[in-house]
Amino acid sequence: MIRKILNNILNWANNLLKTIFEIFNPDTAFSWQTLIGLSVFSWAMSFLATNIFTIILASFSWWFLILGVYWATTSNKDISIGKILLSPWITGALVTIYIFGIVTGELSAYALVVWPLISAVIAALPTCLGENFQPKIPDRDKRQPLVWLFTSQLILSCWFQFYFLVQNWLVQYPTMASDTFEKSAFVVRLSTDESRQRLPRGTTILDLIASRLEEQLNNKDWSDVEQILLIREREKLIQLIKQIDAQVRQEIASPDIKEDNLWQVSLGDISLRESGYNLQLNTLWQGPRSQIKPNVLTKSCQIIPVNRQTDIGIRLVSQVECDPVEGWRVAEPIVTSQSPTL
Repeated sequence: MIRKILNNILNWANNLLKTIFEIFNPDTAFSWQTLIGLSVFSWAMSFLATNIFTIILASFSWWFLILGVYWATTSNKDISIGKILLSPWITGALVTIYIFGIVTGELSAYALVVWPLISAVIAALPTCLGENFQPKIPDRDKRQPLVWLFTSQLILSCWFQFYFLVQNWLVQYPTMASDTFEKSAFVVRLSTDESRQRLPRGTTILDLIASRLEEQLNNKDWSDVEQILLIREREKLIQLIKQIDAQVRQEIASPDIKEDNLWQVSLGDISLRESGYNLQLNTLWQGPRSQIKPNVLTKSCQIIPVNRQTDIGIRLVSQVECDPVEGWRVAEPIVTSQSPTL
């Protein structure tokens, strides 16, 4: 049983090697198989070379590979979609990888952008080259297909570029992912699950500011806290929130995110309650948005006096509790009154 399995494996390997040998064993030296063989040989020799010769041999390996693949795919008419041969796009992919991956050392997103244009140039070469590779004017019946070829590939490149542009915007301005794209002719939200949609970055800013404000005002003498809540001393509270806001933005700053300066934090209404005060913190999104109306987020806080037992007796101190952020893309939009800008 084991001997039979081994024989089957050996027969399969032998047939595979024969098939590979038949493919890469050309009838004549002038063939694409020879170019592929030279590519492998140059690549192997590049490991034995040193200094600049390594780069030269590696480049020769890529040139032979590109020419061999172009020759092989052009001669095989089965590699096509309908009447369109895929050879220029396969070869164009190799040229793009060589230029961006080997020459520049970085296979960036721009490689995908220029790939259709490089492929279009490769597809147009047989029409624009005559005998001995001399440039020539394309025949009349070939000119219109060339126009359609370059136009279609230019549009494809533009779409690739637009895709990467939108992705960069979403990295630099993540709040844009929280917006609605219902009226967009280009951008479609793939996920329809509201719970998985990203919250605006302003919620993080407000949450951190409120948390720091709680640290600043909690367990402080009620008389001191109440004083800065009154209109005549309101400027002190505004300056405190300004200071906290600057600290928060510095802590969450990221070189990839550029939107933090587009969030304008302001102090909202301060009103009396049965015991203590209600305080609102607002932040206004001044970046790109899909609607004309302003996008506002609000965080409501309650500041109340409480009695605390101390070594010297009962002391009246402040206690701050804040609700979750409400507003744009968090809950139903709310209307906020005009408030002093920080």
